[in-house]
Amino acid sequence: MSLLITLLGCAVAIAVLVAGAAALQLIGAIWLVVSLALLMPCLGFPLWYAWRTAQTQRFLRRQLDQLDQSPHINLPEVTQRRPESILEHLRQLLRPHGWYLSRDGQLLASCKLDSADVPHLHAPETWLHDGNQSWVQLTRGNHRYVLGLVLGNDLHCAAYQHYLQRLQIQAHSADPRPTVARQHLCTDIERVRLATERMGSMQQFTYRSFEHMPDGIIVTDALGIIQFANGHIETWFNEPRISLIGMPLLRLLQGHDPREIPPWQETVAETLTLGQSHTVDLHIRGKDYLIHLAPFVPRGDDQKGLIANISDITQLREQQRQHRETIDFISHDVRSPLVSQLALIEQMKRTPGTVQPEQLEQLGKLARRSYQLAEEFVQLARAEQLTETRFYECELLEIAENARDSVVEQASERGLTLNLQGCENLWLRGNAELLERAVINLITNAVQYSAPGTTVTVQVFRAGYQACLTVSDEGNGIAENELPFLFERYRRQKSSELSGSHGAGLGLSFVKVVVEKHRGDIDVTSQLGEGSVFTIKLPIADLPPG
Repeated sequence: MSLLITLLGCAVAIAVLVAGAAALQLIGAIWLVVSLALLMPCLGFPLWYAWRTAQTQRFLRRQLDQLDQSPHINLPEVTQRRPESILEHLRQLLRPHGWYLSRDGQLLASCKLDSADVPHLHAPETWLHDGNQSWVQLTRGNHRYVLGLVLGNDLHCAAYQHYLQRLQIQAHSADPRPTVARQHLCTDIERVRLATERMGSMQQFTYRSFEHMPDGIIVTDALGIIQFANGHIETWFNEPRISLIGMPLLRLLQGHDPREIPPWQETVAETLTLGQSHTVDLHIRGKDYLIHLAPFVPRGDDQKGLIANISDITQLREQQRQHRETIDFISHDVRSPLVSQLALIEQMKRTPGTVQPEQLEQLGKLARRSYQLAEEFVQLARAEQLTETRFYECELLEIAENARDSVVEQASERGLTLNLQGCENLWLRGNAELLERAVINLITNAVQYSAPGTTVTVQVFRAGYQACLTVSDEGNGIAENELPFLFERYRRQKSSELSGSHGAGLGLSFVKVVVEKHRGDIDVTSQLGEGSVFTIKLPIADLPPG
């Protein structure tokens, strides 16, 4: 706009001079030489423009040099990596059972795959999935690579193949824009364009990083007005993003967790005015959170804003609750039979010559109860510490057979029939010892709560990619209001209390922990007077070689 105004000013000045000189000559016969005057705007404008352009270039270069020195994050694309490196990273990430890599038909690496297994790849840079095998053709320079993976036949296979399909591996073509000499103005303009793109990428990277953080993030201005909130805040507070922006943080917190000691107003005000950080508990819709409020300077001036980091600690609170329950369990349930044993022993010591068989029987019951409580507690602790590093190939039907053999004598004593149905070998990746203990617990419960003359059935079968085991009985069943709490630790059913069972309420909790550690699921269906059915579902692994 300034350039246009300058051109118009010069044109007007030239027109006025020419018109004035012509008017003087026609009216007063006065000859006025205006050539020198006309020369001034004609020469002045190019000189002024050249000076202004030089100033603009110096300014651009100073700003570009500052941008080049500023920190920036450059994430290398997968397309910039060599196929050998891609294969190595995929092997570490997906743990395939086999792989294959060749360059121009020459084998580079292979395991359980060879050139005869390579399918016809129609489209380069596009994954071809055939069962549990995934293949792709890559082009790098003048070389043609073929990469193949053998994934496991489990629930993760489809997820891994979907991940590979989304992986950007196609090499980009070179930028067709020609390079320009550095001293030209268009060079600076090109640098400005590149710097703008880099800044845009940096902003996108920052925004996406905030969006995908595991914690909720809120940023406010100096008045405590929300200027940014990521997706977790929108979900946890059940507030649409459009209403969050511009809302006072104080109103958001008070609306979802009204508190009096300390009040939210005091906490937010101290963060903004005194620059003090605060960490307080937050309760939203039945879940526990921890909010950390800290001041920050958004623009390098003295006006401090506020950034709030909100973490979901519901699981941590649950672990703390379980820890307190464990302490209560040890202090009461474990100590109680031990105290009774000591009291009985002291009584026997006072009258050593008159020890009755009933006293010995009672002492044996107390000892067995103490052992059972300790065993349940130790088994649960082992299950909670189980990791996949302790997994190995095991077969579900064999596990069920061993568990049945461990309980068959107890079932016979109670007059029950114990049946095992299943003939298919179903291989798992897991810990057979803990899985067997879990099945024993289910069968033992079924035997304990079944009437004489009834049948307890254990069935092993396959359902898709899952190995299933059910334990069904014809007992009294479980009340509907007890089903939601059935797998909670230290909970005992009313039926077990009425029947005189003295378990710690850890048996079913142990089963659930073991199944979840194996990435499986367990559910129960029951009706009073008709019995119960417990079903375990576990992911199937590949058959062991040989």
